[in-house]
Amino acid sequence: MRALEILLERRWILKSREKELYYQIKDELGTVKKFLMEKLGYQVIVNPYLVKVEKMPATPENWMGIQEFTRKIEYVFFCMILMFLEEKEAEEQFVLSELTEYIQGQYREEQIDWTVYQYRRHLIKVIKYCVNCGILNLNDGSEENFARDDTSEVLYENTGVSRYFMKNFTQDIMGYTTPEDQAEKESLSDSDTVKLKQREVEIKSQLEGLKKNITGKQRQEEEKKEKYQETEQKIQLQFQKNEMLWEEIENSLEYMEEEMAGVPFDEFAFMKKELTEQKGEQYSFQAHSELLKDYMTKVRLGKTTLEEEKGCQERYSRFLQELDSYQEEKNKAEREVLQYENQFHEVKQETIESVYRWEKENAELHLQSDLLQEMAREIEKYTTETDYWNIRGLANGEFERKSQELSGKVLQQSRELSDRRLEKDGICEELEQWKNQKEPEPERSEVVEKNRRLLKEKGIPYLQLYKVIDFDGKLDETQRAYLEEALLHMGILDALIVPEEYREQALALDAGVCDRYIFSDAAYVRNNIMDFLDVDNEEGDILLYQNVSRILTAIGWKEQDEETISESIEKNRTWIDKRGNYGIGIIEGTVTKNYTPCFIGAYAREQYRIKKIQELEAECRRLEDTIQIAEDEITQLKQRKSCLETEWKSFPKEQDLKVAAKELEKKTNILEEIECKVQIQKGIVEKERKSLDAVRLRVQEVCQKCYLPPRLDVFTEAEESLTEYKEELMKVQISYGNYINGISYAKVQKEYLEGIDGDLDDIRYDLNHMIRNEREKRGSLNSVMEQLALTDYEEIRERLEHCIERLEKLPSEIEASVTQSSHLETKEKQFIEKLGDIEVSVGKYRQQKDRFCTAFEMEYQLGYVECPFAVSDDAEERAEKICRMFMGRFGNKRHSEILENLQNVYHMNRGYLLEYQVTLQSLFEELDEESGVFDTSMRRIDISAKYRGITIKFKELIARMKEDAEVQRRLLSDKDRELFEDILANTISKKIRGKIQASKRWVEKMNTLMESMKTSSGLTLSLRWKNKRAEKEEQLDTRELVELLQKDAEIMRPEEAQQLSGHFRSKIEEARKSANDLENVQSFHAIMRNVLDYRQWFEFQLECQKTGEKKRELTDRVFFTFSGGEKAMSMYVPLFSAVVAKYAGARQDAPYLISLDEAFAGVDEMNIRDMFRLMVEFDFNFMINSQILWGDYDTVPALAIYQLVRPENAKYVTVIRYIWNGNIKSMVTEKDLSHG
Repeated sequence: MRALEILLERRWILKSREKELYYQIKDELGTVKKFLMEKLGYQVIVNPYLVKVEKMPATPENWMGIQEFTRKIEYVFFCMILMFLEEKEAEEQFVLSELTEYIQGQYREEQIDWTVYQYRRHLIKVIKYCVNCGILNLNDGSEENFARDDTSEVLYENTGVSRYFMKNFTQDIMGYTTPEDQAEKESLSDSDTVKLKQREVEIKSQLEGLKKNITGKQRQEEEKKEKYQETEQKIQLQFQKNEMLWEEIENSLEYMEEEMAGVPFDEFAFMKKELTEQKGEQYSFQAHSELLKDYMTKVRLGKTTLEEEKGCQERYSRFLQELDSYQEEKNKAEREVLQYENQFHEVKQETIESVYRWEKENAELHLQSDLLQEMAREIEKYTTETDYWNIRGLANGEFERKSQELSGKVLQQSRELSDRRLEKDGICEELEQWKNQKEPEPERSEVVEKNRRLLKEKGIPYLQLYKVIDFDGKLDETQRAYLEEALLHMGILDALIVPEEYREQALALDAGVCDRYIFSDAAYVRNNIMDFLDVDNEEGDILLYQNVSRILTAIGWKEQDEETISESIEKNRTWIDKRGNYGIGIIEGTVTKNYTPCFIGAYAREQYRIKKIQELEAECRRLEDTIQIAEDEITQLKQRKSCLETEWKSFPKEQDLKVAAKELEKKTNILEEIECKVQIQKGIVEKERKSLDAVRLRVQEVCQKCYLPPRLDVFTEAEESLTEYKEELMKVQISYGNYINGISYAKVQKEYLEGIDGDLDDIRYDLNHMIRNEREKRGSLNSVMEQLALTDYEEIRERLEHCIERLEKLPSEIEASVTQSSHLETKEKQFIEKLGDIEVSVGKYRQQKDRFCTAFEMEYQLGYVECPFAVSDDAEERAEKICRMFMGRFGNKRHSEILENLQNVYHMNRGYLLEYQVTLQSLFEELDEESGVFDTSMRRIDISAKYRGITIKFKELIARMKEDAEVQRRLLSDKDRELFEDILANTISKKIRGKIQASKRWVEKMNTLMESMKTSSGLTLSLRWKNKRAEKEEQLDTRELVELLQKDAEIMRPEEAQQLSGHFRSKIEEARKSANDLENVQSFHAIMRNVLDYRQWFEFQLECQKTGEKKRELTDRVFFTFSGGEKAMSMYVPLFSAVVAKYAGARQDAPYLISLDEAFAGVDEMNIRDMFRLMVEFDFNFMINSQILWGDYDTVPALAIYQLVRPENAKYVTVIRYIWNGNIKSMVTEKDLSHG
């Protein structure tokens, strides 16, 4: 009962997720299936994917839906997914975008926009439900990425169980028009008759399926039989094909053997032998290809080296000519530099004279004599890199000193003038104030002034004490001064008299102000200053008089001789004595006694104002006189400074000096450039000579490695043969690979044939099993038909059959309509797209045709194609004929490869065609610059040249060169005859005979000199002039040739003349071959010069001999057995011999100059003496240097010696002169130099 419980509780049990439970339920299903179908009316589905009971409620309710879905759109999406999966096979994968596109296309009720988050969220919920219940499997990705971005992809897999989620109706629900149709069909299905009928239909369907399967198996059997026959035929054909392939391989091997007949590549024979002996087995061509590649590399290297030798020879001749040209330019430049050096020296002297004249004419700026001398020395050193301002700057210190001195005086005077003017302005301002002021007033602070303005604003009346009092005449002038000064210092003189009723207001003013107040309620003093002062009361104000009087009586007066102070004064403590001393409370003070009274009394104040005005006016006049004097002095100083600046600016200019220096530098630079060119050219010549020698050595080495003669044509033919051989080898390699593959293929086909035979046995077994099953089903069908005959089937047959018939037809009709509609829509889109592509292609091909026609006409007009056919006006016809004519000539080479080969050949031979100015130029580039729709380039390379100043096509140049070559060939033969019959027997033989005799005498002289040397080890050196042997049979040995040349042509026998002529004819023939060889670009005259160079007929051999030993050749092995001194002698003696030979051809008065650096290093004293003797006997004028040698040997008759001394790493070198007279070495003094 556990199985029944699980089936009723769960939707299904999937094999893919719960395999053990699936098999458990399947095993127990037999006990519960009858109960489910008969009692509950539930259908049970069992298949390889799942086990399911279709539980159909009698009355559907709203709560019976899918609990995870909450919106209508989610059910829609779920149904869409089920529809989408109907078209997918089990385990078929798809991406999320396929599903979203399907939903957008199928759901027409609402526009689905996946950029809206809510739609994506609903779909994700549905997909997760499908994954959870087993409809889908998630293979890669995450739905949450789709929630964030509608372009994200997720990979799913269809499990195949989606078709079992919904109930399977006996009829397509699209075939029902109303719910009553379905009810009718279901009511009909409830009877046993219907079940029997369904059983009949089911058996018939199974019989049809078996029939189809039987037919399919029979068809498979026929197909297998056909494949069996086809495979046998393939095996037979492959055997025939293998035979043909082997025949092709043998033909290729024969062709390769023919191509390699003239190439010493023995590996081919080994490869051929191994290939034929191991026929049908795996063979690796890699080793043979590597050997071939290595040999081809050597051949190409040899060809390149031979071409390089030709280029080196040509460049060497051209560089020698350029060196001679540079040498002539150098001599000319040296003469110009000397001329401009003299001119520059004259300009320097003129500039120095101008500087001295300028200094002498100056009024303010004068220079010291040593400074002028230093300036003259700097001018002597002047170059274009010299800053003339630095020379002028030598005088700048004196100019600045003088200028600063005058400027300082001007500044000092200006400051004093400014001070006097400020002082005058202040006094004048003060004077104006005194003139405009009615009465003088004591000095007050700003807070006091502010306080008094505040009193006026508040309406508090006040009087200044000094304005309401005056002296009464009892005191003399001195006592008045004491009294007024004492009142001033006490602060009483300028104090304010304020009525008593305003006391509190005056004392309660705002902060920030202050003042002194006197109130009239002061205490009376008996001896007071009222005795000497009066109240100045012109208006007769009694109240004013009383208030002032009380104030004055409150200030005590003390006589000088009083011993005690009165009681009232002591109490008040405010007093003044007649000496000006005063007291205020506990404070007592004194006065200066230099004071002039000016405030007490109106008359005193007026007199003081007048006096002050007079003093200020006098001071103003004095200051005006001082200012005028200062202004005059400043004017004079400025004039002197202006004169100084004028003199400084008039310093002699450098224009002439600069121009002369630039001209000299220009000429010097030209000379240096030419010298640099000469040195560079010498280096280039030497480098090219070494390169030529090195290339010639490499030519010999490469030719030996390739076992080929050093001829370019041989290497070219060998390279072509090897290229053909390589191509044919590739064909053999491909054919042999196909041959091996064919053998393997036949073997595989045989195995496949055996597999087909086994498949036929399996098919026949299955076919017999299906036929037995068909007989059993037919028996069951007959039994069902018999049971139907016993039921009421006839009554409901018509209606039931109609329903069943429609149910069977409708699905296929609907599916066919949908399929046809989709197919037609797809084909319509394809045809529309194809039509657009065709129209674009037509336009493109028309444009390409027009462009190719234009390019063909332009290229055809160049005339490079010779047309052996009748030329028509139709460009297409001409193009077709030309293409047929050239078809196959270039193999598989592309246009770019042919162009690259052309450019390589052009650059390789450009040096030989320099006189024709051959150039490459591009044609038809404007066609490529047009609309670049096609890949084919219309650009062509055209070759043009100049022949005798006229520009011609390369094709015409070849014809002209062939004509010139034929003319030269005829001239050359004529020249040969003239050479042998006239020049050789007379002029040349005489000159060569003289040269040979001179060389022999030179060898004898050299041997005499070298053998006369006495070395410490007894080593003597000698030269031997060896004759060379003949290289060919028709040529003569050097000894025989010299004997014939020494004879007079008139007494020479005919056979001797014939031998001499034959010898040089053989040499000339070699020269002609060299001239005709592509790798040799020497002129014929240069080759003839080499042929007639008598020095090449002999070879020098240096021999050495020690005391008690035999004479032997000085080889490297012998040389390295010598001591250091002997090695040095072995090098110096041949060197001196070579120099003597070189100078032998010079004029009689030519000096024999030689120079040696670190002379005779490593040679002992005795041998050094002989070296000097040898140089003297050779009449060398030598310049040598050494760290230890003085040269004072008895073998040297006279010698000038210079000792260079550099004491303590100084920046200069001291030269000490000596003279060697052959006996004594003595120092040369200044006196000796002065006497000559």
